[in-house]
Amino acid sequence: MEALAELREVTDSVTYGELATLRRRLWADEENAYRWFGQYLPAPEQRNAIETGFEERVRAALARGGALGEWAERLRAEVAPVLPLARLLERHPALDYPVISPNVSAWRVLARFGGVFEVDHSWAAVPDFLTAVATTKEAVTALGEALRAESPAEALVARGFKLADDEQIAWLAHCGYRVSPVELHQPRRTLHRVVERISAGKRTTRGPTATDTAADLLAQAGAPLHLDELLQRMDRQYSRGPLYNRLNADGRFVRVAPSTFALEAWHLEPYAEPGGSSTENAIRLIESEGRPLHLDEIRARLTRRITREGLRNALNATNRLVRVAPSTYDVRRSG
Repeated sequence: MEALAELREVTDSVTYGELATLRRRLWADEENAYRWFGQYLPAPEQRNAIETGFEERVRAALARGGALGEWAERLRAEVAPVLPLARLLERHPALDYPVISPNVSAWRVLARFGGVFEVDHSWAAVPDFLTAVATTKEAVTALGEALRAESPAEALVARGFKLADDEQIAWLAHCGYRVSPVELHQPRRTLHRVVERISAGKRTTRGPTATDTAADLLAQAGAPLHLDELLQRMDRQYSRGPLYNRLNADGRFVRVAPSTFALEAWHLEPYAEPGGSSTENAIRLIESEGRPLHLDEIRARLTRRITREGLRNALNATNRLVRVAPSTYDVRRSG
């Protein structure tokens, strides 16, 4: 296949040492897979340079307009807005062809470094998951606002979803809605929720997110609470740093003193901490550059130290940013 040959021109030059760095993003969907010891990895600044250089080469190959670029456009059109990864690989077996020895498939390179589509939880999305989920929510909301009652299946098809019935049910469940095969094709004004979703954060059938619990605790207290007090009152254990970042990124909360949060609805004066939160500084960096920035580039330019995972959680939690490529963020534009 000519498109794969063009991709191999880039991937064949990857060395074993570089692969140890690149697979951090190549296997981003498999959290516990392919763990590498520190002695196999270059220094952090070298890792960033390796990832950035490889991504630039992949994107340059895609932008040349050859067979690889044409294939990528066809894949985007076929996936948008979302498609099960298994069905995409079944339709395009070449995506599962190893382009870096021994077992790095083409889809991992195109998704993680080419920005052709985004892969998460066995789904592929274009341009990204936040957009696909937002489009789904709009379709469900429109059921209750339409002049003529329509079925959930009709609402999804009208917004470009090309999913089979079982895939529609699975995708709606992924977005927090419960619908049976019969209800999928019945005119409806609303859908059942898997769990009551209060914020834009991710939900699971296990219950509300940490930020939802924090909002409930503040509402019950009727007064600001320190982060440590919130953690003590929660019914599950959460890491302090990631929760701090998520509260800062969630528009329902405002920080009124060091590590002390209130509900934004109370209209209290926010704490004027020098430098602002990591999320606020990331937004300022992106706006000043006038272009999307990769997670590692943002982290390298922040004056306050934060772990890579902590920063990723903070940026993913805010609705002021949107992922435009794997680990690459831009300011969400209104309209």
